Amino acid sequence: MSLRPLVPLVAFALALPSVSFAQEKTDGAGVYKKAVPSVVWVHSKRSNGLATGSGSLVDKDKRLVLTNYHVVQDNPSATVFFPYFRDGHPVAEKEFYKDRAKRYGIAGRVIALDKKADLAVIQVEHVPEKTDALPLAAGSPEPGANVHSIGSAGKSDALFGYVKGSVRQVYKKDWKAELEPRKIARFEAKVIETDSPTNPGDSGGPLLNDKGELVGVTQGGAVNAQLVSTFIDISEVRQLLNTSAVKGAKADKAAKKVRTTPTVSDGAKLFSDAAVKAANEALADLFKKELDVMIETHKSATSDEKKLDDLRKAKPTDRTAFIRDWTHERIRKADADLGILICDDPKSLYVDITPEMKGRLPADTVKKVVDALTDGLRTKKPDDALKAAVKVIQDAWKEKK
Repeated sequence: MSLRPLVPLVAFALALPSVSFAQEKTDGAGVYKKAVPSVVWVHSKRSNGLATGSGSLVDKDKRLVLTNYHVVQDNPSATVFFPYFRDGHPVAEKEFYKDRAKRYGIAGRVIALDKKADLAVIQVEHVPEKTDALPLAAGSPEPGANVHSIGSAGKSDALFGYVKGSVRQVYKKDWKAELEPRKIARFEAKVIETDSPTNPGDSGGPLLNDKGELVGVTQGGAVNAQLVSTFIDISEVRQLLNTSAVKGAKADKAAKKVRTTPTVSDGAKLFSDAAVKAANEALADLFKKELDVMIETHKSATSDEKKLDDLRKAKPTDRTAFIRDWTHERIRKADADLGILICDDPKSLYVDITPEMKGRLPADTVKKVVDALTDGLRTKKPDDALKAAVKVIQDAWKEKK
């Protein structure tokens, strides 16, 4: 299934508030820096694929994300990605998030829709620490006022892009838009018209004033006009947030997904305590550098004696298939990028990389890890085998980085 940006209406530009959300005026770079932690990339499933849009956190306690109706349409759920920061800057490459969708994608359910004003509210399972909600402006911006927008244009390989513009006019509008082939929607809302360029994929993202306050939501750009884009006004946002569906949303039951540092699981007791400790330190370092490695050893492939005996007598190809499937299942449960599984009975070794991570590691990584382990285990030097295998992975990740 391929990602396709939300084509419906419009798209890009926005500028948002901040982490400390100071109320003094600031330049575009300052607004962006403070606001971008609260901006999200939204994924919504369609019958023919996956649509993408933008959104912003408007209530941290209730974990509420604001976006367009046309981004989620009538889908009861959505997945959002908050920006991941490295050295104080958001990682912008889309591939980074697509490769780590299981890790950084946060599940959410759509709890409120305003189909007329093209707005929607998603309640997400958890919100990253130190991420604040965008403050809402008291009223609409005036014509001529500076505005900032942030969004994730579908045609760009980057997320969380910034655009600065100025307000052309604020007025009531009634219009139609094609959400999908042969699916026409009619909208009616107070809107902010700006000279900000927008693109499909930016829809749902925030429009901010110089104080970093949310004044509108990206809705779309005029197809036959230059530098004419439409944003849903803050007054429409406040109306939706004041509905019983939103006000009654529970603030508890946050299902925060906690990532734990991977450690060697040596059930077969192949390695010394010192070797396991050294390997765990290396795995913790790789974890900090965005690579999760699973290393497990098992005394036997199953506790069922009959199944174990059948597995011992099985053809090598059938036994390999069993160990392969077992390894893939363990990798999935561990949410790892690369997995090593060693079994003592029957003696087996399997190493693999998740499809999302292939291409991000050298093509010969698996072979080198297998060779390192095999050499050490055959010479009855398991500690050396573990050390060598971990070193191969460290070098491979360093090479690609």
